[in-house]
Amino acid sequence: MRFDFGIIGGGLSGCLLAYYLIMHDKRVLLVERNTIGSGASGTPLALINPATGRFAKKGFKSLESIAQIDALQRLSPFSNGYDFIQKRGVIRPCFEAEIAQKTHQNYLSDQWGKGVADWVTPDEVAERFPLINPSFGALIVHNGYVVNPKMYLQNLINWLSDHPNFSLLEEYEGVTYLSHKTRHTEELADPNYWVFRDEDIEMQADILIHCTGAEELIKAMIPGVIVKGQTLQFKLADSTYEDNSPLQVVTNQGNQTNNWSSFLKEYAISAQGYLCSLDGSNLVMGSTYEHRFSSPLPDSKGKLYLKNKLDRIHERLSSRIVQESMWAGFRFSTPDRMPIIDELPTYKGHYVFRGLGSKGLLYSHYYAKVFSKYLCGKGFLSKEVRLSRFK
Repeated sequence: MRFDFGIIGGGLSGCLLAYYLIMHDKRVLLVERNTIGSGASGTPLALINPATGRFAKKGFKSLESIAQIDALQRLSPFSNGYDFIQKRGVIRPCFEAEIAQKTHQNYLSDQWGKGVADWVTPDEVAERFPLINPSFGALIVHNGYVVNPKMYLQNLINWLSDHPNFSLLEEYEGVTYLSHKTRHTEELADPNYWVFRDEDIEMQADILIHCTGAEELIKAMIPGVIVKGQTLQFKLADSTYEDNSPLQVVTNQGNQTNNWSSFLKEYAISAQGYLCSLDGSNLVMGSTYEHRFSSPLPDSKGKLYLKNKLDRIHERLSSRIVQESMWAGFRFSTPDRMPIIDELPTYKGHYVFRGLGSKGLLYSHYYAKVFSKYLCGKGFLSKEVRLSRFK
């Protein structure tokens, strides 16, 4: 069976690229050596946050990326009506004066636009969000998302699997490059292609694209490092929902709530880590990513780190949780924290789409659409994602 594109990697970039190529009426084979969303894209909950980094800088193409996610939510048949992705406001409280100063400077210089983001003074934070520890101010970005990535991807794959132009190979590792030039004559009767063999089935693809995240499947020299992240999944003890203190949170709709459940149905918190929930009951605290680690598994160091982040958000919050589980995963991060989307020098027709790092959910939608148009001869790749930028 012959396909236009063979994609290796069933994470966010691979699955979304497959979707957009299918929308261009291309035949796509998706290959995943484990299961869909089994890598870093399988984190229990994730935050799509347009304000990135320690000082909440407006991310490159972040508003365009959010707009693409909005469009996909409105138009795609696989995501409408499900509860695995929901809009949230994102609060970036600044618990240090230096962070507040630089975050405020970024807010002024980034020119977010009316109604997109607001700077909130310390007094306003204390009045509107008394659940959060005293701060030096906060940035509020009004258009973010909380996502269960694995459920999101599974629904996408379920939809793609019903499409006649799509095939999926899970738990599969075999890929062989064959050149007709070496096997037949000097004149190519057929261009080079890639072959996937599964028992007695042979599948061929004209173009091969690696969307493999942290996997070491590409032999070409690509700058970057593999980093580890962890999450802590938990529920709050009953007493935490209704605190003895007069906690009143004024929401965007003018409602008031005195518990975390209602608060986290409207907002997520980003403070050198993220706290979020889809249903207000099952919560996730996610870490920043570790460049130095000794184990691929969740560990006590990560647990303590995450609990300290909880206490930074609300005093002694970590002592009032009922832990459910922990998760750990790996991502590939480039020196400039921008993705790499380009043809590799190894063989003609061999591309890479990786390096989305901790912004995978934010950037994968936008760049998957951009890349699909390029592969179909309807667009271009700008220099910020090409390999040539490292020369």
